[in-house]
This record gives sequence, structure tokens and C-alpha cells, in this order.
Amino acid sequence: MGGSLWYNLKMASLMRIKMPPAFSAVCPGIVATLLLTVSPLFAHDDPLEISTQSQVTREGKVSLTLTLRNTGPVALSQIHPMFHFHHTMDSMETISRLDPGQSVTLENKNHPPVKRVGSYPVLAMVRYQKSPDAPDTITRIHTHSFYYQSPMVSLIEGRIGTSVNEKSSMIRVLLKNPSPSFKDIRMTLLLPPELKAKGFERIKGVTIPSGEQKYFEVPVQKVAGTRNGVFPIHLLIEYGEVVRHYSGEIQGQIYFGPGKGEIFQPQLLVFLFLAVMMFQVLQKRFKWLRNP
Repeated sequence: MGGSLWYNLKMASLMRIKMPPAFSAVCPGIVATLLLTVSPLFAHDDPLEISTQSQVTREGKVSLTLTLRNTGPVALSQIHPMFHFHHTMDSMETISRLDPGQSVTLENKNHPPVKRVGSYPVLAMVRYQKSPDAPDTITRIHTHSFYYQSPMVSLIEGRIGTSVNEKSSMIRVLLKNPSPSFKDIRMTLLLPPELKAKGFERIKGVTIPSGEQKYFEVPVQKVAGTRNGVFPIHLLIEYGEVVRHYSGEIQGQIYFGPGKGEIFQPQLLVFLFLAVMMFQVLQKRFKWLRNP
């Protein structure tokens, strides 16, 4: 069974619903219990703190720094950072171990010199393990941008949606050009290494006339052995006009749910417990109302 999600959601008009007094009395307690019980299951426990800085000289030479800090209680292992910039990828030295509270700063001067005035996107992707014996590698994506002389923000508007199935998912991209002139844009689709896109070889060019929009779909599949979960999507947009360079970014997420035979057992147990508890409380409340 599949579903779809757009990241610019139009909210339908809401109706005021009158709840029975009995349900209104117990509802706050049920909601509080639900939040306290379910929230830890979906909490994102990520001990790696990532920050980036950039410096640009008058000649357009770019220097990037990446700072990684372990905020968790155990050492992190096999930390492999890499930069994505200007349609290229630059892998950096792997850090074998990062102890609790320890931080390391890496410098990268491989970004090509910039010549056009404007903004440029930079994306840092870091893969690491929570322990030397951890079976899974975690991927973190951190976005950053810098400008040369003056910032120039892309005028292209867009949104990312997803259509989800058990084995594969579809990324839906809608771009609109509200400016008075056409735009020749370059798009870079960045996904975690656990995902693979079909028909989009990282960089794609498209021309959008003034006032028009473009829509396209990109099939995405998990790499063999990858677990289900929520994965980030980053679509970088760049275009140039005479001596200026514009950039923008659209972010989203894509979810791969459980396939056949896979069950979220902790979540099911929690919801089953809450359903039974809610039924018992309401049953007692209505009995008391009928026989005070």
C-alpha cells in the first residue's frame, strides 16, 4: 500500500468539534501519556555535531572548514567526511576515532575559485559508526552556503514531494519561475549513500521560461542491505546571469516503510496498550455517568 506526501501542504479548513464531557475530561491525560510514551521511540539520538565556515578572498579563492564534535557518551568510529560543491565531490581524510567531548576541525581549499558575484551552495556529508562494532553506518548531511562580494538568492520556487511504496519510492519535484526572464538552471540531487536514484545522474539542466513551471519524477530505491527509515533529500539549484551567480536549495525527506514480514513491534505494543487503556477509562467514565 503506497502513499504520497508534499512538503508544501495546503491545510483544509478546520471544523470545531464538540467533544462529549467524559472524553474531554480524560483526553488531556491520554494525549500526555501518548506523547511521553511514543516520543522516545522516534527521538533522533545523534551525537555528532557538525558545523562549517567559509572564507572568500577578493580574488575569489575559497577556504572551507568543517568542525566535528562528539556530544555523546561513547567514542565514534570511522568518521568519513566529504564536501559537495560546484557540481563536484571532494572526499576528506577519514577519522578513525572521536572520543566523547572531542572535536576536530578540517580545512578544505579544493573549492574552485569563484568569478561571478553571488551565492554558492556547499554540502557536507559525514558517515560514521557509533562504535567500532556497530553494524550500521550513519549518514549525516549538513548544508551551508557562502557568497562572493554580494549574496544572490535564487528566484526559482519549488517543492519536493514523495510517493511511497514498499520496495521503491518516487521523488516528485515541482519548480516554478516567477521572474520576468527565463532561467537556465542546473540541479544537483544529493541523496545519502543508502539510496540510489534512477534517471537523474546527480546533475540535471533545465530551462524554465518566465512564469512557467517544470515537473518531473525521480524513482529512488534502497541499496541492498539498507534498513527502512526516513532519509533526507537535498536538491541544489544554481544558475548564472551575465556576471552573477544565484543558488538555492529545496529540502525534503523520503520514507521507506516496512516490507512484508517487518513489524514495528515496540510501536505496535505502545499503541495497543494505549488503546486498551483508553477503552477502560472511557468505559468506567460512561458507567459512572449512567449510574452516579
